[in-house]
Amino acid sequence: MSQRAVPALGAAGCLLGRYRWFAAAAAGGLVLRVLTMLAFPPAIWFGGDSASYLSTALRLVPGTSRLSGYGLLLLALRPFHSFALVATVQHLMGLAIGVLTYALLRRYGLPDWGATLAALPVLFGAYQVQLEQEILPSAAFCCLIMTAAGIGLWRRDRRTPQAAAAAGGLLAASACFWPVGLPLLIVFLAFLVLRRAGWQVLAAAAAAGVLPLAGYLAWFDHTYHRVAFSNSDGIYLWSRTMSFADCAVIKPPPDEAALCPPRGAGPRAAASAYIWAPESPLDRLPGRKFSAGTNSLAMKFALRAIAAQPFGYLTAVLHDVSLAFDWTIPAHPSALMTRRYEFGYATDGWISPGAVLVPGHTVAADQRAYGGTARTRAIQPFAGWLVSYQRAAYLRGTLLAAVLAIGLGGIVHRCRGAWRRDGGEWGGPGLYPWLAAVTVLVVPVLTADYSERYVLIAVPMACLAAGLAFARPVVPPGPAGGSTATVEPGAQAAPGWRGARGNATTGPLRRMSW
Repeated sequence: MSQRAVPALGAAGCLLGRYRWFAAAAAGGLVLRVLTMLAFPPAIWFGGDSASYLSTALRLVPGTSRLSGYGLLLLALRPFHSFALVATVQHLMGLAIGVLTYALLRRYGLPDWGATLAALPVLFGAYQVQLEQEILPSAAFCCLIMTAAGIGLWRRDRRTPQAAAAAGGLLAASACFWPVGLPLLIVFLAFLVLRRAGWQVLAAAAAAGVLPLAGYLAWFDHTYHRVAFSNSDGIYLWSRTMSFADCAVIKPPPDEAALCPPRGAGPRAAASAYIWAPESPLDRLPGRKFSAGTNSLAMKFALRAIAAQPFGYLTAVLHDVSLAFDWTIPAHPSALMTRRYEFGYATDGWISPGAVLVPGHTVAADQRAYGGTARTRAIQPFAGWLVSYQRAAYLRGTLLAAVLAIGLGGIVHRCRGAWRRDGGEWGGPGLYPWLAAVTVLVVPVLTADYSERYVLIAVPMACLAAGLAFARPVVPPGPAGGSTATVEPGAQAAPGWRGARGNATTGPLRRMSW
């Protein structure tokens, strides 16, 4: 062995020893993802959703029933003609989320084991890993919003327009993958105002956020001659009202009466089921289901129903939000839909290969044009291992509620007197991640329905907020303007905890960033 190799191996061993808990966890997360790719090649197909995004990648035409930013990601990977590569990129995104969670918490003073604990749900959650294997925007969306939060949290000692612009741009880009990205951008801008970030920082974030959104609107308008993100926002909100709407109370005009829920004495189906049911009220209207006219009429009905029955709307929303905190995953909107997120049903087609989304093009033809065969195969014994693993290895809803409670506790603790002193550290560093997690949980239920997929997207943000509840706060100024101790990112977290960079540094107090 050369003389140069000995010091290098010693340095590597020292590094692994310093980060031994996370090194072991990251290695385990990588092995789990490799097993998933071996078990269900080339990727898991998620019915019409995956087919719609694939159609966008092949024809560069935005969908009308859902946002199509994910289709642009598929387009970028199209030259490789491999669905397996798409899944690989998404698995790397999942690992990156875990690494980012760990790195941020170490910078805020948590010990190796504490930061690793917060990253475990995304590294080892079976449902998280399955989402990464599916042709869906969930992994990319989660990576975008976590990266935006990471950029905002990385530097505590300075607010810069550049960082705000990067975070705002990423959140706006995420809104092109899933509509909840837009509320997250709005929450971020409000957060900057609350933190008194200054007009330059706020303007930079807003300007950077406008660009991706304007680009998507222009793309949709060029295709359909209508400035909008989709033809579905009114339809999804209408479906939300189907769980409580009573047309005897709403009294809709004749053109909206066809959208009233079917009369029946039994309990009503889940909200989203009314869109896809064989006898959906939407099918009573002329034209295509996701047309501009149907969407506009559905939006009018939905707003009228909410105004006439506000307590019914609130009750429905609270009930569906509470589903996220059940100990077991609820069969909502149906047992069939819940099974779509399980490894045991990964080989089910959910959509016929002969289905036609674009005239003259079947789903099977689109799959061949993009990457050859896309039929999901279950390879034993790996598939059987993952089916068994998934029965226990996930963050249960009750534990998610506890994680959110820890994050909220940290925010409340940091609020004491912070606004009166400065306002810059009001709520602590965990405020935005916690607000983002709650937004991801609540907004889909407000505007459509509950889905386990949305809960999984909220988990990394919730865990980050919970970890930041234990971040070392800034030490208040000492008497007579003397030099006081302050904790920079990565300094010692608390007595008995060894920080990411050893002891706390000393120096003049700095105003803290978002």
